[in-house]
Amino acid sequence: MSRKKKNRVYVGLDGLDIKVNTTKILEQNYYIFYNKNNDEIGHLQAVKDGYLLHLCLPRVLRNDNTIPFCKEDFKHIENVLACVQTQLESLFGNDIYETMVRTAEVNATAELSNVTKTAPMLKLLATILLTKGEKLFICATGEKTGKRYEAVKCLCSGQQIESIKTAQLSNSRVKLKLYDKSKEKNITDKGLLRIEFIYSSRGLKVARTGKTLAEFLKPDSILSLLSWYRKDYKELLIDCYWNNTDRYDLNDEYNVPVYEEMITIIYNDLVSHDGQPLSVALINKNLIEIDYELFKRACKRYYPKLNSAQKAWARVQKSGEIQVNIGVIDEFVSISKQIISG
Repeated sequence: MSRKKKNRVYVGLDGLDIKVNTTKILEQNYYIFYNKNNDEIGHLQAVKDGYLLHLCLPRVLRNDNTIPFCKEDFKHIENVLACVQTQLESLFGNDIYETMVRTAEVNATAELSNVTKTAPMLKLLATILLTKGEKLFICATGEKTGKRYEAVKCLCSGQQIESIKTAQLSNSRVKLKLYDKSKEKNITDKGLLRIEFIYSSRGLKVARTGKTLAEFLKPDSILSLLSWYRKDYKELLIDCYWNNTDRYDLNDEYNVPVYEEMITIIYNDLVSHDGQPLSVALINKNLIEIDYELFKRACKRYYPKLNSAQKAWARVQKSGEIQVNIGVIDEFVSISKQIISG
């Protein structure tokens, strides 16, 4: 068996919201900031009691933000700070002002093994986030899967998710944004999944990143924030949502990993429908199209012989009614291990 290619994962920073506290009133309410190559890196706009600068850190160094601002970029960190300070000084001159970092976006950008994996991966993430009753804001387009839907003109059989956002979580430190970076950048030859945590002022305080931009743009501050991202990824996304081990009693019978619950749902329907695989597959279309392995495992659990199970899932696969995605869950686990381990 050939060795699977390991996903390339980058963990780093993207956007910062920086409050510029000042009493000076500029001539305009909106200014664009540029890097040395004259590419746009952010914008300053008037707000109550000053101005707000939204800065895209990786764009200060590169012409896009496909790869976040990683620890490999620390050698340029003084130039990044100087680039921003020079433009602020050109606007505010000798007037007194202070730059306070309000929010910071930290993300993992994962290059998937196949461009087709991004959509089911986002379906998987939406499914697990909904298990705790989170309010999600989902951007999606309709998609048609199955021969039955070829016979109708407009009706879609499912949704292709492009992005998922949560409100700020109950810890008041972070909110999540997960999206198809390839779609955003019009990249068609590879799948890029971005898992972004947006840290509030409270989140930055807990991470001890300092208050001012000069304090924030130091290796120790950024490394501290990246460490918190990895910790939060494990405790929030994996322990809480994926493994369901956020309860006090770890021996509780309800502490079942979410993927096991998915398999159990499909298995129970096989029992209820006397092992009719296509009927059960259509009932559980949303789960099975995340990763076909869920259906195969349920079949292995239900049918007494492996040969019978194989015939069942092969029949469904040949029906043309289900979109077959393979290895999505394994890939999510692999990516998550890389993110957490650093």
